[in-house]
Amino acid sequence: MRPAVTQTHRRRIAGPRRLAVHIVLFGLLGLLLLFGGIRGRMMLEDRTLGMRGTVRADVILEAGTALVRDALAPEGTDPYLLRQVSNGLSSKKRTLRDSIAALIAAGETDETIAARAADTLSEGALARVEEAQRPGLSALMDSRRADIITALVQKALEAEGAVSPAAVRLALPVTEPYYPLMYYYAALLALGAFFSLFALALLLVYLKSDTEKRARVGQRLEPMDYLLPFFAGVLLFTLYPIVRVVIMSFQERYRLEGSFAGWGLGNYEYVLAGIPGTTNYFLQGLGNTFLYVLWTVPISTALAIIIATLLNQKLRFSALFQTTYFLPMVTSVTAVGLVWRWIFNKNFGVLNAVLSFFGANPVDWLQKAGNSLTVLTVFGIWSSLPFTIILLLSGLQNIDETYYTVARVDGARSLRIFRRITVPLLAPTIGLVLIINSISAFKVFTEVKVLFNGYPGPVKNLYTVVYFIYDMMYENRELGRAAAAAIVLFLFIFLFTMLQRWIQRRWKYD
Repeated sequence: MRPAVTQTHRRRIAGPRRLAVHIVLFGLLGLLLLFGGIRGRMMLEDRTLGMRGTVRADVILEAGTALVRDALAPEGTDPYLLRQVSNGLSSKKRTLRDSIAALIAAGETDETIAARAADTLSEGALARVEEAQRPGLSALMDSRRADIITALVQKALEAEGAVSPAAVRLALPVTEPYYPLMYYYAALLALGAFFSLFALALLLVYLKSDTEKRARVGQRLEPMDYLLPFFAGVLLFTLYPIVRVVIMSFQERYRLEGSFAGWGLGNYEYVLAGIPGTTNYFLQGLGNTFLYVLWTVPISTALAIIIATLLNQKLRFSALFQTTYFLPMVTSVTAVGLVWRWIFNKNFGVLNAVLSFFGANPVDWLQKAGNSLTVLTVFGIWSSLPFTIILLLSGLQNIDETYYTVARVDGARSLRIFRRITVPLLAPTIGLVLIINSISAFKVFTEVKVLFNGYPGPVKNLYTVVYFIYDMMYENRELGRAAAAAIVLFLFIFLFTMLQRWIQRRWKYD
């Protein structure tokens, strides 16, 4: 008979195999990342050399033109002579650029290139001036030639020194081929070294350990097999976008193709200060968003507590009421927003029909600026109730009925039971609801766009922070400013959440 295979025996077989598989896996992954990092670094160095050549050519050409012009037609020269010299320089610049590029590609020194540029430019300028003036200007140019060459060499060296791999890396457009390899080569090298060293450590364990230790190490690596795909997804689809947004917020006038004007705090300055003499829509949106949060979150939470308490009672048709209150959660916000636009309509809206029944005049809810925030708040409270009720109802159902039984035996009334038992025991859930609803309210956008037909209020008076971000991205194509606004919004949400947690930790009940 074939001997029975015990669980311990299976582990002894599977453990070393798993360890060997991980050695191969992490070794290949480390080598792949190292290759990517090295390749990215080499490509970045090649691009740096190309940029240095371009900068050398531009500096020698432009600075040489200016120096030759100053030598032949200094300040105060007859305008006619200055125009002749300028025309001559312009005629040579078209062909001189290609000549300088060819000399740089051939490996010529800066002195040789500067001399060729100075001679070619002076030749072009002298060819355009009157023949009687040429000997004197030629002698003047000969006397200044050495100084011009020296100055051009110095300017070329300074320009080349400013073009470093780090500067070229920061200026790379995202549309550049192999952009991730060049921009993140250091991270690739670090990760590659980490995985390679980890594979080497596992190999040493495999070679120097017995079967039992190999099996134990293999079992400890098993959770990594399940977590690694998750971490890879988080890295690619969560951490990388966050890092990219932070980087983009410091790239001024960033465009979709990856170009930007430079690095600095210009995006944040525009977001926080705006343009002098114009409306700062970000600050307006921040104020509207704060008011929306301060109105919507407390009211919706208070209503949700009352409704959840009633739904938690053993009443007839409670299932029907629960379904009714939860319907908004499974309905599209866009579709519901269109219904609310009909409800708030001035001429045939349901709300004005109800008000007219009591003798009130019709209210222009959607077109009058003073009513915009009220309309948005009502819609926000209604749309946030279902999820809030679900959380609070879950918290109520986790409260032990013994507390209520003892309180009723002692003769406590319903209101006192609610205040002294329900609310204190529901406090952790209430705190969670306040934080979640606050974060959601800070990101209000769809409600505004649907209620006001795609505009931030009737007279652009209801900008929110997220609407400002949308406006910068899709209307103005200012992605850097949108990224800066997103970072500022994140900081406000973070500080507001920390303030809520600080208050909740000091939440005492008498």
